[in-house]
Amino acid sequence: MEKKLIYKENQQFLFNIIVPVFNAEKYIKKCLNSIIKQSYKNYQVKVIDDCSTDYSYELALEICNRYENFDIRKNPRKLGALNNINKLLSLNIKEPSKTINILVDGDDYLYSGDVLDILYEKYTNTNCLITYGSHLSSKGIQGKKYPRLIRNLNLYRKYFWYASHLKTFRHDLWLSINKSDLLTHNGNYFSVASDLAIMFPMLEMAGDRQEFIKEVLYVYNDKNPISDHNIRRKEQILAAKEIREKKRYKGKNFI
Repeated sequence: MEKKLIYKENQQFLFNIIVPVFNAEKYIKKCLNSIIKQSYKNYQVKVIDDCSTDYSYELALEICNRYENFDIRKNPRKLGALNNINKLLSLNIKEPSKTINILVDGDDYLYSGDVLDILYEKYTNTNCLITYGSHLSSKGIQGKKYPRLIRNLNLYRKYFWYASHLKTFRHDLWLSINKSDLLTHNGNYFSVASDLAIMFPMLEMAGDRQEFIKEVLYVYNDKNPISDHNIRRKEQILAAKEIREKKRYKGKNFI
């Protein structure tokens, strides 16, 4: 089957969409189709299946084989979400300052077909480096902006967790993270609470160049029975504590 190319050279930013997958056969088609229907077409998708024991990989492969800007791989052994994300974001990016990374879990999906358009406008009009925002779950619409005091004093690790879905960030910001901060005291990648390990350093470095997006961009599947918050809550709490106790980053200038 000949692959379709959905890509436009004349759009300024390339969205690099990372989709980690584990046993998401009930959800993965909806997840990937929510990306395909985006009206902004300058994006690439990297799917990684973390040794699923169901048909997640086969279903995702069927979709990815249709499009040139979709890539899929399957791990020979289970690595965990954060290790997978780091692995995919370590692949060569030609223009880091013009590449926006987006994290979409394989059991979630983008809320509408204009998500990338909204992100494009936000990055273009505000010169931001990182965004977080409102998302929809079984509890309704959720999402808050960090108060100015917390942002000004760089106190994210001491405050409530707000930097949730949809998480996006410029690739050069990601490259500035000390990758040892993604590891536990035992030297392993955090297997839970990985969003804190990812976002705290970048929020701290970005300073004022961060944006909360009030429009709902993401649907979070909090009813998935194998989600960490359902089966590994105690581990999440301990991991979050360790991440919050890591040394804060200082603000950094980016082009």
